[in-house]
Amino acid sequence: MSIRSGAEMSTTAPTEERILDAARSCFSRFGLHKTVMEDIAREADLSRGSLYRYFPDKESLYRAVSARETKYFIDDIARRTARARSLETKIERVLVAAMEFLYDNPINAAMAATDPEAFAATLSTNGRDLLALAVEAIIPMVHEAIEAGEVRADVDPPRAAEWIVRMALSLISTPSVTFDRDDPVELRRFLGDFLLPGLT
Repeated sequence: MSIRSGAEMSTTAPTEERILDAARSCFSRFGLHKTVMEDIAREADLSRGSLYRYFPDKESLYRAVSARETKYFIDDIARRTARARSLETKIERVLVAAMEFLYDNPINAAMAATDPEAFAATLSTNGRDLLALAVEAIIPMVHEAIEAGEVRADVDPPRAAEWIVRMALSLISTPSVTFDRDDPVELRRFLGDFLLPGLT
């Protein structure tokens, strides 16, 4: 399952949503630095003046697109984990969603290919917000795991959630040496052997 497009999950005013869709398309095709406001105005079928009434510059527009993509990511996590019973399965699905968000998302893929340094800087800049949102999404999973007896009763859910997210970010951002992180069976074994025992 992939993160759905803005057209499928529109929550803002129609014109603003059209601008965000156009910007997403341009950033995906040209990369952040090669995209100019004229490209986005043309893609959205708006005049430059109309575009600037909504967003004063490319940076503010990129932040808005990133915020929307992040919301879709969090919603995607909720959908993927809704029917999972164990914390291990939920974390596995979160990891898959996160890897797809970072590497398969068209905007991120374009930035990583055209300007890897800018992509790394963007991840660093947005990292705190993404971390906070991911932790917020994981906390209820830890509560449920405690109630189900999967996790020790003395575990603090917010701290455990942040630890899980930080370990997950390390798994995602750094290639593995001893196992194939893209293999669900190996990933599940790794989680069961090392990530979850600290909570049980």
